[in-house]
Parts: sequence; C-alpha cells; structure tokens
Amino acid sequence: MLGFACICNTLKENGSFRTVTVKTLSKLSEEEKMKRLVSAAVDNLYNTLQILKWCKENNILMYRLSSALIPLATYIDDWRWWENEDIVNMCSKIKEFTAQSGIRISLHPDQFCVLNSNRPEVVQNSIKILEHLNKLSNLVGNKILIIHTGSTVGGKAKAIQRFIDNFKLLTPDIQDKLALENDDKSFGVREVLDICEAIGIPMILDIHHYNCQNEGESLFDLRERIIATWKGKRPKMHLSSGKTAFTDPHHADFITQIDYKTALEFAKDDFDIMLECKQKELALLKLREGENTCST
Repeated sequence: MLGFACICNTLKENGSFRTVTVKTLSKLSEEEKMKRLVSAAVDNLYNTLQILKWCKENNILMYRLSSALIPLATYIDDWRWWENEDIVNMCSKIKEFTAQSGIRISLHPDQFCVLNSNRPEVVQNSIKILEHLNKLSNLVGNKILIIHTGSTVGGKAKAIQRFIDNFKLLTPDIQDKLALENDDKSFGVREVLDICEAIGIPMILDIHHYNCQNEGESLFDLRERIIATWKGKRPKMHLSSGKTAFTDPHHADFITQIDYKTALEFAKDDFDIMLECKQKELALLKLREGENTCST
C-alpha cells in the first residue's frame, strides 16, 4: 500500500494548512490570540478530514498527518487546546472517519524533536513535543509517532545510550507509539535496528536514507529482523529519490523507477510504503499510472 504525507496538491486550498507566527500573535489582544489559534487549528483539522476523504475516494489507505495542525501548541504554555470543544469535535470526526475507512495514519515530529540531545533544555522540549503529539494522536486515533535517533555529540555509543535513557522518561503511552527511523547522516539501518530491538519499538526503514548513508550492509539480510520489531503489526517504510543524484539527501519531486523497483522488491506484500517526495499524492498517482500502463 502506498501513502503520502501532509499536503494534498489536488485539493488546493483544502489540501494545505494555516500557520500562525509568534510575531502575528504579539500584535493581538489575548482574546484575539485565542480566536486566531483556534480558528487555524479547526481549519487545519477540517482540511485534514477533506484529505482523508479524498484518499478514501482514491483508494489510498495510508496518510501522514501534519505535525503542525495545532499552531504553536508547544510554544504557548497556557493554551489547553485539547479542551476546546471545536477542536475536539474535529478530531473526533477524523478519528471516526479513519476507523470506518481503514486509513492508517501516522505523525512525524519536526526536526526540533531530538530526544537524545546532550542539552537538557532540548530534551525537555522534545518530550514536550511528544506529549503534545500524543494528546493529538489519542484524539484523532493515531497510533504511531516516528522519530530519528538524533544527535551524535560525544560519539555514537554515548548518543545511543542517551536515547535509551531518555526513552525511559516518556510515559508508557508515548513509548507504545514511538517508531525509530534510520537517517541519512548519522544513524544507519543496523544501528537503529539494534536500538529498536533493545527497547522494543518498531523500526521504520527509509530506503533513500540508506542509499545516502550505510555501512555496506544488505537490507535484504536485515529484512526479517526489521519485520520482527513490529510484533505482528503491518510494517511501514519510507521512500523518496534524490533531487539531483542518487545519494542527494534532498528529496526530488517524484520517485525514480529504480528506487520504486527496489522498494517493491524489498516490501513484497508485507510493508506499507510512505512516499516522501515533494509532489505528494501526484507522485503516488504517477506511480500507479505507470503500473497500470505496464499491465495493459
């Protein structure tokens, strides 16, 4: 099963999300601030529901929600957004629709979530981000939060131990949702797989990150171990192509045929494949079109 993340180009204004900046809020009264924040959050959740409905209509049963649906949620300490009736109502509609449609959703915190940082304030903020997204997850019915191992300060061995130690600081509810992904610069497939096995969480294989950064290990040799980390649940993997070259870490608009072929050979019928290319659902539809053309 193929899926895509966040923005849906096809839906135009209903396929993207509103932001609110700190600078904008600084010019508003307290009452106006709350109105602006709630309005943006409700609009974002409404658009998410429209995207999910479009996915169902087009037989796309995997979608990653934007991690910025609730603007400035971790910046404004006294905003108890999860108690707002309009926000909760839209979240409930998303939860109900995904349950009925069978669409599998996920969330991926942004780059500021670095659980293994050597700076206590960064760790605290990372936990805050995960606590926020866990609240959102429970309201919309999401069961997976995807993160990277993070910093390599002090060497990889110490960095991995920091990750394991800080993982233990998380609530069991968050721990149960976390999945760990290999990255394109620091922590490769084998290292991330070792961590996942040690703390009992699923591993997300990112094919392009592996192409950019690996130690010569064979993905196919590690396949069964990766599947085993999911403990009977359907595994998922990420797929993108390099923008200017095979190992360019920047994502291209679409997926190359060679990358898609590799992903299919690895996944067989056992993995969901999340596309992380710039053109989102358009890239997914293009891959489908290519498959249909080949089969006719």
